[in-house]
Amino acid sequence: MDGPQLLALKPELDRFLDRYAPLFGRDENQAHARRFVQGLLHQGERRNTETIAEALPGAAARCLQAFVTTGAWRDHATLARLRRDAVAVLADADAVWNSDGTGFPKKGTQPVGVKRQYSGTPGRAANGQAGVFADYCSAHGHPFMDRRLFLPQEWADDPGRREAAGVPAGVVSRTKPELALGMVAQAVAEGSPFRWVGGDSVYGDRPTFVRGVRALGKWYVLDIACDSQVWTEPPQGIAAADRPRPRRGRRPTTPLAVGERRRGDAIAAALPASAWRARVVGAGSQGPRLYEYTALAVWHSADELPGPAERLLVRRPVGQVAGRKEWKYHRSNAPVVAPLDKAAQVRGTRWTIAEDIRCGKGGCGLDEYETRGGVGWHHHAALSLLALAFLVLQKQRLRGKTRRG
Repeated sequence: MDGPQLLALKPELDRFLDRYAPLFGRDENQAHARRFVQGLLHQGERRNTETIAEALPGAAARCLQAFVTTGAWRDHATLARLRRDAVAVLADADAVWNSDGTGFPKKGTQPVGVKRQYSGTPGRAANGQAGVFADYCSAHGHPFMDRRLFLPQEWADDPGRREAAGVPAGVVSRTKPELALGMVAQAVAEGSPFRWVGGDSVYGDRPTFVRGVRALGKWYVLDIACDSQVWTEPPQGIAAADRPRPRRGRRPTTPLAVGERRRGDAIAAALPASAWRARVVGAGSQGPRLYEYTALAVWHSADELPGPAERLLVRRPVGQVAGRKEWKYHRSNAPVVAPLDKAAQVRGTRWTIAEDIRCGKGGCGLDEYETRGGVGWHHHAALSLLALAFLVLQKQRLRGKTRRG
């Protein structure tokens, strides 16, 4: 936002940040936090410590840099308070917890976690960092709630790089689905009210993530690859003791599932036209967003064994029968009492986390940090999430004020 807009909102921003000020410790740190969040919300080509210091009176670039990169304040406590405040305003028992990753292009080899990897930002493999983010999509708004930095295995195995980047000894390399599941578990432990978990095929194709969400008692609608193999009939199991022993080698020690598995796209392509129904997945700028959906009971493979019965959901543009490049495939453990329309709408909330990533980068400086260490990345990301939460909660406050008026 521009200077006049930010100035008009400064009293509200100050009241918002009053709740977080004690978490930053000393008075100097509290002042730095206020200036930094205000600077992240200010329009500009880059919102780093130097430009923020130039834009705001009383700010010193060197002090702000130290506050972000090495400041003695706990970012996880700040985000825990953010989640409590967001839920207090946006609570919805039917909310969706969405997970998604994003890349941060970087040069060189020193920024923590940097490597050549695929990033949706440039749309190709490039040198950069990757983070996993989570948003809370309720009927009232959708702020970011948490984030994790992805640490590649080669970083975890290199003590020298770890020490130089300030990565604590106890931090290990975890996959993006493992990072996302940790955030879901944290939210459940804190009592955040939500029913659903959403994510793309990075998460839906990972059995450990799916099992973890199921164990936490949540329903999911997760994308899967079109070539995912499923059973359409309950597969028969053969116990390890009953499996025939090979002529050579050891006796089998694991059970075996017997039955034909088929690709999800092959199953969908063979369905009759009567199997498809138009469903509204959400509101769009041009009216309701419509897609055709079908659903059927399937059993997914987890370590070559069938999991519990789920639903395979397939989405296609209305009337598109021939070309199937735009068809999307999801899996869901929601019981049959949850109608297909609801599952389609849950999948339709995926745009919110994409928008949060876009707004976080474009409106709150999420990607405009100039720190190489792990502490600095987590501090900067936490402050950016705080700035975005202010905008979401402010929008909800103004909407409520309008309704009362």
